[in-house]
Amino acid sequence: MLKNLTKNQIEILQEGFKNEGESSYEFILGNRSDVIISAPHSCSFTKEGKNMPAECNSGVIAKLLNKYFGYSILCKTKNCGDDANSDEKSDYKNQLATVCRKYSPIVVLDLHCTTSESDFVVNVCSSYGKTLQDDNGMIGELIGTFKNFGIYKVAIDQGYSLEQKTVSNFISNKLGQKAVQIEINNGFLEYSPQNLVKIVNALHSFCQTIRKRNEIKSRQISLERLREIDDAFSKTQSLNDFEYVDGISDIVLSAPHAKNSVLNGKLKPSESITGSICKLFYKEFGFSIIYKSRDNDQDYFNTKTNEYKTTLFKKVLKPSTKLYLELHVLNKDRVQDVTLFLPDDYDKEKLYQIINILNNHNLQYFSINSIFDSYKKTRTVNQIKNDCFKLQICFNQRLIDDDERLKDVVECLKDLVASFII
Repeated sequence: MLKNLTKNQIEILQEGFKNEGESSYEFILGNRSDVIISAPHSCSFTKEGKNMPAECNSGVIAKLLNKYFGYSILCKTKNCGDDANSDEKSDYKNQLATVCRKYSPIVVLDLHCTTSESDFVVNVCSSYGKTLQDDNGMIGELIGTFKNFGIYKVAIDQGYSLEQKTVSNFISNKLGQKAVQIEINNGFLEYSPQNLVKIVNALHSFCQTIRKRNEIKSRQISLERLREIDDAFSKTQSLNDFEYVDGISDIVLSAPHAKNSVLNGKLKPSESITGSICKLFYKEFGFSIIYKSRDNDQDYFNTKTNEYKTTLFKKVLKPSTKLYLELHVLNKDRVQDVTLFLPDDYDKEKLYQIINILNNHNLQYFSINSIFDSYKKTRTVNQIKNDCFKLQICFNQRLIDDDERLKDVVECLKDLVASFII
């Protein structure tokens, strides 16, 4: 992270945008091209026949992101009697489009500065997710990141609409790529160099998060490989009743019914695919996992205390854990494709994100907290004391048996865990 800046350093960068160059814009290719930083008002511009002052701090932020973190940036450097953000035809927009077609960024961050009279510190403009291709989770992450850096006065789409011919609308509509306009109160930036540092670090932190999430979401998972793992897992018995791997502790996957157990005096057949998914997600992403690995008469899910839960609570879950995800399989005769169980104090905003993920992967027939109520007190999600999101998710066996539906399950789980990466 950037630690500090002097007022003199900032003034030198500002002067660079006040003294216009020969070219209309400047593109600097950094060692990161998966996020493009844009500053179309970094020099003075002409709007509706009126000369408008430069939002030079937007260019300063772009330059700092390039210098210290290697981001690729495009800045306006000369007033040609145009408005690179609002003009329908623009050399700047054409250049940005060329850059986006070449590098296919995860997102374009289009930076602007507003007057000190604005009643926000930051205004996140995407027409309620439209310019982000309806990726509302990205909006939430951006707002959450600003709050993590002590920036709480964040507005959403204040004075912004899809009808405006902005850079972010252009990139979204013409190229089908994600873009967001970020307006920053110039009074906040001018008040203290440390405020500018906060903005730069917050934007970098946000980009790091979406980069990690995109890596998970874009990873191709072979169903053939999953079937191979499951075939071997279902045919073998471990020397231990359960196995665990202490990996990346942000995410913990658990499969307490991955092998046969006894429930109310009756055999509870194994849900081997849950253990296989745990194993595969550890191999692919390195997440921490725990799963039943040997048939026995122990029900690690429905009993209040057992060795499996003790290991989970004391060795696998960490203070840094953001998501505990427990996998189960429903009987085919269940109507639901998916059932979710959460403790009473769950984060409703996160649940809405999960519901969106289910819908995006053709898993619309779901219920919440509708079954197994007699085991509520012994349910693992109710026993975990860690301050993490706890979710028991149950997929219908119909989905597991069909390769196309199993693909929906795997893609859903990838998006779900990605949404908790910080």
